[in-house]
Amino acid sequence: MTLFDKFNISSVSKKLNNINVKISAANDKLFPCLVLLSDYQFKKRPVKILPNGDIQGGFAKMIISLINFSFVRSFCASCYSIKSPPAYDPVSLFLLELFRYIDQYKNMDKFLEVLRDKDRGRAYRTYAGISEENIPTKGTFSNFKARLGSRLYNKIFHILVGVFCKLEMITFNIIAHDGTLFPTRARYKGCTWFSDKCSCVAIHNVVDRVKKQIMYRLNNLNKINLDKAFIIKCECPYVPEEKQYKKNPKFEVLCLKLGHIDEKPTIEQNQTAMLFNVAEELDKHGLFIDTIRSNITDINLESGDTILRCPKIPRDTDAKIGVRRNPKNGKKQKIFGYNLVLSTSVEPDLKLELPVAATNISGNGEEGKIIINNTKQINTHHDCQVKIDIADAKYDIIDNYTCLRANGSIPIIDYNKRNENLTSEAIRKRGYDHNGWPFAPCGIVTRPNGFDKKHKRHTFCCFKKCLISKAAGIKNIQKDYDIGSCPYVKNKKGFSKHTYIKDNPRLLSEIPRGSWRFKKLAQFRSASERVNSVIKEDLKIIDKPIVYNKERADILAQIAAIVLLLYRAFKFIVKISMLFAKYQLSKNPAIAIKLQPHYVPQSILSLIQRE
Repeated sequence: MTLFDKFNISSVSKKLNNINVKISAANDKLFPCLVLLSDYQFKKRPVKILPNGDIQGGFAKMIISLINFSFVRSFCASCYSIKSPPAYDPVSLFLLELFRYIDQYKNMDKFLEVLRDKDRGRAYRTYAGISEENIPTKGTFSNFKARLGSRLYNKIFHILVGVFCKLEMITFNIIAHDGTLFPTRARYKGCTWFSDKCSCVAIHNVVDRVKKQIMYRLNNLNKINLDKAFIIKCECPYVPEEKQYKKNPKFEVLCLKLGHIDEKPTIEQNQTAMLFNVAEELDKHGLFIDTIRSNITDINLESGDTILRCPKIPRDTDAKIGVRRNPKNGKKQKIFGYNLVLSTSVEPDLKLELPVAATNISGNGEEGKIIINNTKQINTHHDCQVKIDIADAKYDIIDNYTCLRANGSIPIIDYNKRNENLTSEAIRKRGYDHNGWPFAPCGIVTRPNGFDKKHKRHTFCCFKKCLISKAAGIKNIQKDYDIGSCPYVKNKKGFSKHTYIKDNPRLLSEIPRGSWRFKKLAQFRSASERVNSVIKEDLKIIDKPIVYNKERADILAQIAAIVLLLYRAFKFIVKISMLFAKYQLSKNPAIAIKLQPHYVPQSILSLIQRE
């Protein structure tokens, strides 16, 4: 038997029988609704994997045949009451949404069209327990997601993570963190500090200003072109103090123009003229006010105060601007929307990468802090010990190092230089290079010589390389240094120095930054990028989704994590099952090699050794 035997479809199916029973027993809260419009019942169905790797009945059948989703009904019980009208079984709606994304129906209308079809939708209806007479509408799914909220979806996600942890496909040994931006449906209109209060802005003297503009035109009809509109603007009252300008930005209140009356003025035209107190003057000249655009929502006729909605505020006031590198040309690109930060469990011996935590935020300005939230998610829902956390320079924050080390993990985070002076003179003066390796008195960079776990310190030694440099005719880094008088030449390993992590917790790591092992571990960070790419490009869940607020974006982010977990995990099971089937038929040694664990260097294996 090999390590991959337990991932064959037959072995996985047997294990899931016991796992399903335990999950159902642990989540047995009764659902309060007595009358349901659908009825999901778990049924074990045979799963056949075709020679080309396809699954007879599709991925949806494989998932629904192996995992019992009845626990979803127990989770949703608190969202319903016994007095609720007849409702759909929560498991049915959850599974239909899952099928939609698994089978890559980006548009819900197209999926519902298939679901209503007598033949094409029969399998979906059977798996979800929906009858042909009670097909849910698009609004039903929308209300269901809002009822559950992102918290319950996250809870379902972690139950499924626990399932694959019990299947030994997730060990939590190595976790890679990264975020991916996705846009909101709303259009960005140019203001970077908008808020909810911008939808109700109080402006004074708008009526008087409009009246003055109209009277000026009436008094200068020979000079004024009536076809030309005039705009009333006002300064933004909510500019942050740190964003104060010499001239604060303005936005449009009204856009008006005067026109000749061909017939009797309408009621709206008379009311507009009366509102600005120019009815008599306009009647004398046979003119009326033509309102082209207006952002006014309310006018107090007594005080003259005007309430308006700023035209620069987008429909989605939760979204923020995020910046990323355009994958096509490498230039900076601004995305108005949200950022899904995924934590991915990397299994190098299996070559498997599965998401284990997900958090959604507005934009990506605060992405560096989310690693703490994802770490808490993992610790709350799973009894595990993360050994290595990997992230890029966005996460190079003291709090992240403190949190990860407190949890017993080794942080492998790219160093953010943050405008440090890295000239050769400045580096020489501070006494260590860009990796935190100290300089010997002669100027040669010392090398790591062990780590003291008790005192959390590294030992660096020069190993008397200055003598080798002198024999080779290489000039020392530090000029005019007399090697013969060096007091450390007599020592076995030459000059040595201890560096404590607490003195520079960002630059110094338990694994020396710049070492071969550090670089090898840092390469696993690309796993999180590949996972993000699958969500966007393969499954297309967050590729221009229809979301208009953070609540909906949070829910979509958790659904994306659930779909991604199931999609990649079952893809792996299908791959291994195919290899076993081919090997049993051909006994090909090349296939037998593929069924062996992938090579992992011993220096890394010692950190993540499977028990």
